[in-house]
Amino acid sequence: MAIVWRCKLWDTLASGPIELISGAVVGLVLGALFEEWLKRQIASVGRLLRRLVLRRPDGPDLGREFRLGPLHVPVRILEGDGVHAIHEGEVRVLVNPVNVRLPDELVQWRAEIAAEQARRQEVGEPYAWNGASYAVEDLIIERVGSHESPAVTLILKYCDYYTFLATQMFDRRLRGGGNLRSRYLDGRDSRDVPDFMRSCFGQNMAVVTADNWLLVSCRGEEVHTARGLWNSSANESLSRDKDSINGGPPSLFQAARRGLREELHLLPHQYGLQLLAFHEVTTLCQWGSLFLARLHTMSKKDVEEHLTRGIEDGWEHKDFDYVRFEPEPVLRYLLREDRRRNWGPAAPVLLYLSLVNAYGRQRVDAAAAHVLRGSP
Repeated sequence: MAIVWRCKLWDTLASGPIELISGAVVGLVLGALFEEWLKRQIASVGRLLRRLVLRRPDGPDLGREFRLGPLHVPVRILEGDGVHAIHEGEVRVLVNPVNVRLPDELVQWRAEIAAEQARRQEVGEPYAWNGASYAVEDLIIERVGSHESPAVTLILKYCDYYTFLATQMFDRRLRGGGNLRSRYLDGRDSRDVPDFMRSCFGQNMAVVTADNWLLVSCRGEEVHTARGLWNSSANESLSRDKDSINGGPPSLFQAARRGLREELHLLPHQYGLQLLAFHEVTTLCQWGSLFLARLHTMSKKDVEEHLTRGIEDGWEHKDFDYVRFEPEPVLRYLLREDRRRNWGPAAPVLLYLSLVNAYGRQRVDAAAAHVLRGSP
């Protein structure tokens, strides 16, 4: 009926100046609608082309996990070599503002988690807050310019912490048989894994003092992931509540600065920050970025005293070690018997790339060969 009415009205007005005015208005409306449609089609085609063409065949081999002699962690470096930092202007973050959709059985698991956390809160037990977060929809890596500098586009979707906890229950049996790992991860390229299984994006930061000491942390017993493992100096997940800028996409650099502030009370003017790599923890289906923060003036002694004066999220760490930030001491520390099987997955990768950034790949690999030969 609306179409018929509009046609009759047009016949009535289609004469003289009214015809011209009406035609102009209709033309503007139709033009605007067509422009929006065209933009959507171009964006869709552009994204398809990026998937098919711009992921170059000579890019990072996603089948390789990080190894250093007897140390093997289930981490793939998706972009970055440590030598060349990835500049802030080379990273674009987009947000598809829709929630990931869980299968019905995982909806039930998430509801069970929510009920248990509500019970814990009610009786005064430690509980997990369901913070608004992001899942990874896609990570697009391109090369631009004559020097083939990296250009990274991270595309996120909406998620929350209870969804993350539900999708980390890899060994729980599914009704139809198997578990999350066998159904959604085994035998799949990481980019073919459903987005609800990539339900967080983490930030790991290595901190080096002005007098060249590396700060290494041990995760506290009250955290819900990587409990009791040795890790980078600080680590955080992207938060929609804390990292979204005026409702827009988060900045990875600003989120890393937030993590350093909350976990170590370090402020941006106290350090220089470099993005070294993007990575994926294959066994946990967790994606993230690796940063190096070098303090301008604070020494090891300054940091030790600084950490005694109160930290916002100090409970996330139960201990700290300081390691001389030179290739052989750090590599020996990574390979220590009491550390080798007790690392958060991304930490050895970040510490190795931080050494490469500071000393160069050739010197670091020569030091690694020396350490692995068991030389004193």
